Amino acid sequence: MKIFLSTADASGDLHAAALLEALRKRAHDLDVFGLGGRELERVGFRPVVAQSEIAIAGLTEVLARAPRVLGAYARLRRALTEAPPALAVFVDSPDLNLPLASVAKRHGVPVLYYVAPQVWAWRAGRVRKLVRRTDQVAVIFPFEEAFLREAGVHATFVGHPLVDRLAPLRLASRAELARGLDLDPARPVLGLLPGSRHNEVERNWPLFRDTAALLHDALPELQVQLVVAPTLAAEDFAAPRWLQVVRGRSHEAMAASTCLLSAAGTATVEAAILGVPLVVAHRTSPLTFELARRLATVSSSCMVNLVAGEGIVPERIQAQARPAALAALLARLLRDPASRAEMQRGLERAVERLGPPGAAERVADLALALARRA
Repeated sequence: MKIFLSTADASGDLHAAALLEALRKRAHDLDVFGLGGRELERVGFRPVVAQSEIAIAGLTEVLARAPRVLGAYARLRRALTEAPPALAVFVDSPDLNLPLASVAKRHGVPVLYYVAPQVWAWRAGRVRKLVRRTDQVAVIFPFEEAFLREAGVHATFVGHPLVDRLAPLRLASRAELARGLDLDPARPVLGLLPGSRHNEVERNWPLFRDTAALLHDALPELQVQLVVAPTLAAEDFAAPRWLQVVRGRSHEAMAASTCLLSAAGTATVEAAILGVPLVVAHRTSPLTFELARRLATVSSSCMVNLVAGEGIVPERIQAQARPAALAALLARLLRDPASRAEMQRGLERAVERLGPPGAAERVADLALALARRA
């Protein structure tokens, strides 16, 4: 069976790889191809376009790299239409995947969308595209199912895939994880997660580096880790000598941290599942920020806060994201066990809403049922 699969970022790559593993347990002789990253390739995915080619975030930033993105899109479109597969699966990345889903539908290919666009947060007009361009949508947040079904989308809540992936680390010893990363478990650890796309790092990394430098000066015992996403290379960062760069073991590095400074995105949900307190900060281009501000319909950029329905995680964006302000928030978490414990209780409340284990298996069942019906 041929399956076209497309996901354009590091977190989607992890979810898609777990799905592909679940599919291979249920069906033999699968040829799965399209757009993906290293995790998908590890489980037998055939890339038409490598994820690293188009690791870009932001509205204006994508426009600046339009020739590269359009070239990749053309190759994916040809792969999808020259010999139409039995099923097309799109994971997150709606700006690229919704147009490809339209191509699939026009060529009679059934479409499963996994990790739906956040139409409840902004650009609500995309819900009409989901109605027209999908046969099944697997959603990972509980409030999404009712919202989409009311709009006419065939949506099913499957639970959050990171609950499965991170379960072993939730139970792991922080001290053992720290020693495995050449850290001293008796000293505090700050983890830095500035993003998984090149342009995110261009704007966030100087902010994160300067914040960490203030904390390193104030707390000489502090250990600092820069957690590099698989879509990036260590050479993309000018890191000071006192900072340890971790690539390929991001979840272990997060779990070993006392607290985290993270860009908005999936990393915030990962931190919540791991029970690691965090502060969220990010910057983007002024035009991208203004467009997002006008289109957004939610009050927070942090998914943990949205899932929990309360402001558990402090967040500072754009002009509010300043090294001194971030350092003050993080210093409190690093120095005060009671503050960390209070946030961890809030994170646990959010995680309880993410559903039970088994998300990838449930999506695999939906995918194969859809392909067989077609």
